[in-house]
Amino acid sequence: MRYGIFSDVHGNLEAMQRVREEYAKQHIDAFVFLGDIVGYGANPKETIALLRSLRGVCVAGNHDWAAAGKCPARRFNPCARTAIAWTAHQLSSAEKDFLARLPLLWIRPPASYAHASVTNPAPFPYVLDENDAAAEFDNFEEPIGFIAHSHRSETYSVDRQGRVSRDTRQRIRLHPECRYLVNAGSVGQPRDRDPRACMCVYDTSAGEVVFFRIPYDTAAAAEKIYRAGLPRVLGDRLMKGC
Repeated sequence: MRYGIFSDVHGNLEAMQRVREEYAKQHIDAFVFLGDIVGYGANPKETIALLRSLRGVCVAGNHDWAAAGKCPARRFNPCARTAIAWTAHQLSSAEKDFLARLPLLWIRPPASYAHASVTNPAPFPYVLDENDAAAEFDNFEEPIGFIAHSHRSETYSVDRQGRVSRDTRQRIRLHPECRYLVNAGSVGQPRDRDPRACMCVYDTSAGEVVFFRIPYDTAAAAEKIYRAGLPRVLGDRLMKGC
């Protein structure tokens, strides 16, 4: 099986369209979306429609549930809260219902899938370093877990001795003696200083995860944010990838 795994589109239609075009070349058997289709960007309705057209599995991100009124936005920073309020105003009741119904976790052996944490998904904690990853490995059983949320593409592995390491290579060969926690990065709001959209492919037959970075029209996506009256920083950061 070849899984197309991606996350954190955040209403960025230009990035989402380019990622869909790239996936069309990759002979994908099934799609898994790891949350946050909305928030920050100016095209929440269009990105929801595009996501649903892929007919894949979707889990909930914190921005998805906040825009649907399912979790409080008070924990968000001021710019994110403004974007959530704007997004909620744009969405129909049916679109909000779609977001509200998204589950927090999907498990299909040999992998688990969640937005922020496969072991504690509801509070949406961040996995930012080896210590965070070690806590995850202690609490899930599958050989591989896929997460997102930090908007950084990276992979953590743990060996038989319990040693955890971090890897930022684009191609990860999965060793049978190790377990893995893969952060799929962000399609629409990368924060690893690479502004290109990020997506990955998990090939169970080849035993590998491959990341792809896709250039898209960041200026067009930013201009839509400015025109919508959303905080300017949300558009500015698209050009910087941070």
